[in-house]
Amino acid sequence: MAKLGQYTYPDIRFGDAVEISGRVLQKFKGTVSVKGLAWELGMAEGSGTLFAKVAAMRDFGLIEGRGELRVSPLGQRVLHPANADEGHSARAEAFERVELLRQLYARFEGEVPDDMSMLVGLEEITRAARDEIVRRAPLILKHLTDAIRVLGRPVKEERKPDTSRQEQNKQIDVGLNNGQAGLNPASKGIDLVAAGRHLSVPLTPQYIDVAINMLSALKSELAGEANEDGDADDDHPIPTQVSGIEHLELGSMDQLGHFEETA
Repeated sequence: MAKLGQYTYPDIRFGDAVEISGRVLQKFKGTVSVKGLAWELGMAEGSGTLFAKVAAMRDFGLIEGRGELRVSPLGQRVLHPANADEGHSARAEAFERVELLRQLYARFEGEVPDDMSMLVGLEEITRAARDEIVRRAPLILKHLTDAIRVLGRPVKEERKPDTSRQEQNKQIDVGLNNGQAGLNPASKGIDLVAAGRHLSVPLTPQYIDVAINMLSALKSELAGEANEDGDADDDHPIPTQVSGIEHLELGSMDQLGHFEETA
């Protein structure tokens, strides 16, 4: 088992580990003893090279067990996936099992680093001696390159737009006496044009009251003109305050009060 600082990593490439796992699955029905694998690979049972290969397959999650080695469910998905998506996700999971590769992948944001950047990254992550880093960096860089081919570049999460009530209210366009409607008349809203006044607001109980008072005031104005009871004071429009709407002018309608949205 290869080790740098406190981190372990596979001592053989992923493709080699998959190839040996495939031989175990094909020739030994997925289960083999360490001695049997040594015979298959032409190695001594107690050799360090055999131990390194077994440890690498275990690091990638391709096999499990100790005295008796078994191809793991992950290894079977890598070797014989049900479809391309399952094969890709299984290979990605194998690389993500190696902590050192996860940290290097995150540090370089899915990009293959140059040699010097790789050395600096390994030193900062592992805190190992520099001579050890220089000796082991080439294989680790190959592992990282293999991982990046499978994992691709990470997708950065985009900030979602603010959809708070305050932001939504800013989008409400109330047009009055300007000939433009804030809402599409076909949408669920109130769009009222009368005697040169234009009210365009959402359809809510509070705004229904606003519309009713607007019409009632207009009715009173017309009745007042007919009875010659006096002229309406058109120079002082009355503001109506509704939550989310800064200022709504409804002309000279004394009957129109103030409404507070209580939603």
